[in-house]
Amino acid sequence: MIIVLLLAIVMTALTPAAVIVLGSIDFITGHHHGRRVRVWLVLTSILLNEAAGAVIGLLISVRFLGRSGSQKWLRANYRLEWWWCRSHLGAIKRFANIRMEFDNPEVLAPGNAIIVARHASHVDALGPLHACDVAGVHARYTLKQELQWLPAMDLIGNRTPNVWIDRTPRAGSPMLGKIEKLAAGINETSAGVIFPEGTFFTPARLEKAATRLASTRPELERKARQLTKILPPRPAGFLALLRGSPHADIVLIANVGLENGGGVSELLAKIDRPTTLRMHAWRYPRTEIPRDSDDAVTWLLDRWVEMDQWIVDHSADLNAAP
Repeated sequence: MIIVLLLAIVMTALTPAAVIVLGSIDFITGHHHGRRVRVWLVLTSILLNEAAGAVIGLLISVRFLGRSGSQKWLRANYRLEWWWCRSHLGAIKRFANIRMEFDNPEVLAPGNAIIVARHASHVDALGPLHACDVAGVHARYTLKQELQWLPAMDLIGNRTPNVWIDRTPRAGSPMLGKIEKLAAGINETSAGVIFPEGTFFTPARLEKAATRLASTRPELERKARQLTKILPPRPAGFLALLRGSPHADIVLIANVGLENGGGVSELLAKIDRPTTLRMHAWRYPRTEIPRDSDDAVTWLLDRWVEMDQWIVDHSADLNAAP
């Protein structure tokens, strides 16, 4: 936290000079939309938001000294989480030229849902949280452990119900028990969140995943090879959520707009190009989900094939837009 706070202070203090110097370089090199300036501003904003979130979190600790774990304490941390999400999305929109549009976040209200979302970039990870914010639903995330270096995310993620995962859950793993326990707390005011692809899409990763399925479930391999934009979902975490919350509906969330490179370097490389990240959700009553685990995995992959086609169709729409 101290390092991030110091970096935020230093970069904020240097911003006027940085804007002049980097803006001049952008002008000379033909980047008239200010690529280098935008990179500096978005990084500074992210650091400031993380530092501010961590400081506010500490103030919450002081306010609720001796009462941590109470419902009021939890609600205060959820409000901080929503503020943190809005702040990051605002900075990304202003400085990184990425506007998030969510067609129908109202499908999340009421909660009592398991959100299964596509993950094509670091930005779309905020999509389910943004939808939960709009719908007034508390998110219960499965988060990769690497994100704990962000001080506000680390603090909030350990105060609200979430599970830090190593992204390689297997049958018998204690991590799956934690995910089941997380799901057991899902009710009308909350929703679980998982990104079952495990990593960003590449054709090589798709081929590897389909080949892996060939030795265990050939019928799933055929379905996986229909995919063109997303990876087949890894089922272990999804099945753990189903076991932990046997009455929750399933909400699938797709996104389109940040294909072909959603990592940090790729996002920064195209930061001066206006981008729309469009998101859409489908809600399925729990009565439609097969009870058998193998059938549930098949059901999810079928929905994934439909999601892939939605992405293909809407990619064409976005590319055709002026």
